[in-house]
Amino acid sequence: MTDPRRLLVVCTANLCRSPVAEALLTRRLADLVDVDGRTWTVSSAGTDRFQGLAEPDTVAAAAALGLDISSHASRQLSGDDLAAADLILTMTRSHVRSVVAIDQSAWPRTFTLKELVRRLQTPAQPGDGFAGWLASATDGRRAADMLAPSEEDDVLDPYRRGRPANIAMVAELDWLIAELLSWGPWERAN
Repeated sequence: MTDPRRLLVVCTANLCRSPVAEALLTRRLADLVDVDGRTWTVSSAGTDRFQGLAEPDTVAAAAALGLDISSHASRQLSGDDLAAADLILTMTRSHVRSVVAIDQSAWPRTFTLKELVRRLQTPAQPGDGFAGWLASATDGRRAADMLAPSEEDDVLDPYRRGRPANIAMVAELDWLIAELLSWGPWERAN
């Protein structure tokens, strides 16, 4: 059996956005394979050094969707994480810049979640394989477009902003991930 591909989700502290995205992606990818027949594993990390458990308001907001992230402990992003990842999804443009600052070779496989969803215009084709899908997602992409923050690409950080901000973040990630999986290179496993 072929090793699974790896999807890495990155945010700042790995306390709110990336743990929720990791849990959502893990749940939704559990019954899927990519167009090459490969399964996926999901992990998350933060660009900054923080230690702690997931934010309590985030835990509560995620629980409303049936996600248990209560035991999630933050961890800092490493070069090894980036080298092992087949696809890297960040929560903001600044996270893309942080990833590429650590490993320049990660650029072609690193996107903000919003950017990747926006760039996907047609479903993946089985004959293209994952590599072809990824290449089509990067077509016409420019690193200069990632220099400034943008609501178009950034998922708002709800850290210490209360339950309503966390509920909004969880809902946004739930919708974005549903869109990603509907346009991405995944299909039901046989």
